[in-house]
Amino acid sequence: MRILKGNIWAVIAKIIFVSLAMVTLGYLMMAAFGTGDTNIAIFLAVCILLLAFTYFTNLSVPLKFFAPGLMFLGAFVIVPVVFTLSMAGFKYQTGNMLSKEDALSTIIDQGNTTDPDGTSFEVVIGHVGKKQSDVAVIIRIPREDESQVGSALVFDSRLGYYGSDKNNIAVLVSDVYEEGSYPFFISTASELVVLTEEDVEYDDNFVAFKAPGFTQFSEAESDAVVEKLPSIRFKYTDPYFLKVDPPVNGNYMASVNQAEVNYSYFISSKSDYYPIDEKDVVVDDLGQAIGAKNFTKYTSDQISTFADKIGNIRLKYAEPYYVGIENLPSGGNPFGWAIVKIQNITYDKKTDKVTDILTGATYTDDGRGNYRNPENKDDYLDPGWRQGIWFENFTSLVTDPRIRDPLVSVFIWTIVFAVSTVITQFALGLLVAIAMDKKLRGRGIYRSLMILPYAMPSIMSILIWGGMLDRNGAINSLLGWDVSWLQDPFMAKISVLLVNLWLGFPYFYLICSGSLQAIPKELAESASIDGANARQIFRLITLPLLLRMLTPLLIASFAFNFNNFNIIYLLTGGGPKPELDSLAGATDILISYTYKLAFDTTIQNYGLASAISVVIFVIVASISMYGIRKSKVLDDFA
Repeated sequence: MRILKGNIWAVIAKIIFVSLAMVTLGYLMMAAFGTGDTNIAIFLAVCILLLAFTYFTNLSVPLKFFAPGLMFLGAFVIVPVVFTLSMAGFKYQTGNMLSKEDALSTIIDQGNTTDPDGTSFEVVIGHVGKKQSDVAVIIRIPREDESQVGSALVFDSRLGYYGSDKNNIAVLVSDVYEEGSYPFFISTASELVVLTEEDVEYDDNFVAFKAPGFTQFSEAESDAVVEKLPSIRFKYTDPYFLKVDPPVNGNYMASVNQAEVNYSYFISSKSDYYPIDEKDVVVDDLGQAIGAKNFTKYTSDQISTFADKIGNIRLKYAEPYYVGIENLPSGGNPFGWAIVKIQNITYDKKTDKVTDILTGATYTDDGRGNYRNPENKDDYLDPGWRQGIWFENFTSLVTDPRIRDPLVSVFIWTIVFAVSTVITQFALGLLVAIAMDKKLRGRGIYRSLMILPYAMPSIMSILIWGGMLDRNGAINSLLGWDVSWLQDPFMAKISVLLVNLWLGFPYFYLICSGSLQAIPKELAESASIDGANARQIFRLITLPLLLRMLTPLLIASFAFNFNNFNIIYLLTGGGPKPELDSLAGATDILISYTYKLAFDTTIQNYGLASAISVVIFVIVASISMYGIRKSKVLDDFA
C-alpha cells in the first residue's frame, strides 16, 4: 500500500498542513494535561490519532472528507451533550462545584479563626539567623503597669453595690481631707456618681456610709468579694482609676492610680516563639520594634520575592494559637499586620471526619456533597463538592413544589409561545407571499420593505421594540394610550408574540414565495376548469402542497422558538414576576428559566439546569420526530 502517493508538491503540502494541525492539537493537549483537564486532553489525543490514521494511510478515502467535520461535531455537539447529561446526575451548584479533595483543602485552609480577644499586631518582617527563608516577625505586646498617684491621695470608703444588682460592686468614697476633685462619690467599674454633702449620711469622722442607690455589704458579703478587689479598677477621672485595698480593721481605703503602658517584645518564627530582652531591641519613637539581636529585617525587594510564601506562613505563638501575616508592608509603611489565630478545623483521614475543636462538633460525609453535623442537619461546612445524586435532579422537577409549580406554568407558556409564533409567522408570511405573487406596481419595493425586519440584526430590533413598548415609550405616546405593555403579565405575553411576529414573518414570506413558485400552475388551472373557486383551490391544493414542502422548516421554526432565548431575555427579561421572590416570570420559557437557574440566582444550580436542558431536548426531539413522521416528509427519501 502506498501511503504517500500523487504529485510530490501535493504530498509535501499535505504533510506540512497535517503536521501543523497535529502539532497544534498536541500543544493544546499538553496544556490541557497541565491544567488538569484530562477529559479535554484525551479528546485532543483522539483527534491527533484520527488525523494520522486518515491522512497518512489509505484505509478510508471517504474519511478524508469527513474527518474535520467529525472532529468539530464531537467538540461542539457530542461533548457538550455528554457533559450536560453527566452534570444532570450531579449535585452541581453554588457551594458544590469543587472536587472533594479541593473542597476539603479549602475547608481546612479556611478553618481558622481569630483568638477570642481578636489579638493583632503591627510587626516587622524579617528572618532569624543567616537563613533568609526562615521568616520571623518581631511582636510588640502592650503591658500595663500600675503606679500610685501621690502617696497622700487615698480616700476612706465603704464597700457595697450600686443599684439593684449585687454583682455591680461599688465603693462609697469620702474625701475627708478635700485632696481630690469631689467630697463624696460612688464609683463602680464603669460609672462615677458625684454626690453632695446633702446626698449622704456620714459618721463623726465625716466618712459616708449611706447614699442614694448605694447599699453597703454586710460583713459576710464583704468577705465573699474581697478577693475580687485587686482585679477591679473603679472609675475615677481619666486617665486615673481607684484601687481598693483589702480591709484593715474593717476599713477600706481607695487609692488613686494611673496605668503606665510598657511593652514586651517577642520573636515569632515558623519553629519558635520566645521573648527578647528590651536591651536587645531597637525601637522607634513610638516604641515599635524595628530591629533586634539575631534578627534581620527584610528589604522591600526581599519582601517582594517572598510575598507569596510570607502570606501563607504560620508562625509560632502560645499553643494552640499561631500568628498569621495578613498584610505586608506597603505604601511607605514599614510594618506589616499580623493576627493571632487558631486552626479550629481538623480532619481525620481514617474516619473521613472533620472536627471543630472550638465547638466540639463533628462533621461527616452526608453522601450529598457536604460535610454535615449528624446531630444538626442544618449545620454543614462550606464549600461542598460535586456529588453524584443519580436521578434526583429529574425527580425534583416533579416532587419539589418550589421547582415543579413554576416549571409547569413555564412549560405551558413555552408550548403556547412556540406554537403561536409558528402559526402567526407562517400565516402572515403566506398571506404576504400570496399578495406579492400578484402583479403590482412597485412590487420590488414592497418586497424589499417586507424583508427589512429580517435583514436587521434581531438584537437591535428587540431592544428598539423594548424602548417603544415602555410605558413612556413611543407607542403609548403616539396613540395617547397608557398600556403597561411589558409590566402587565398578559400584555407582556402579547408584546412578545407581536415582536416575534415582526421579526419572523419575513422568513416565512421568503420560503412561501419560493414554494408557491414551485407549485405547478396547471393544478390550479385544472381545478378552476372543474369549477373550483379560489378558496377551494387554496384549501385543497395550494396549502396541502405547501405544508408538505415546508413541514421540515415549520418543525425547525418550532424548535428554534421553543428555545428562543433572545426575544425573552432582551425584551422582558422573563418578567414581569408574579411575586418578588418568584424565580420564573410571566414570559419565561424553559430556556430562560433554565438560564436563571444556572446563572441568575444566588444559588446557581447547574445540575438542575442541566436536567431541564435534557428535558427540553427530549421534548423538542419528540415533537419534531412526531411531526416529521406524521407529515411523511421523509417518505420521498425512502
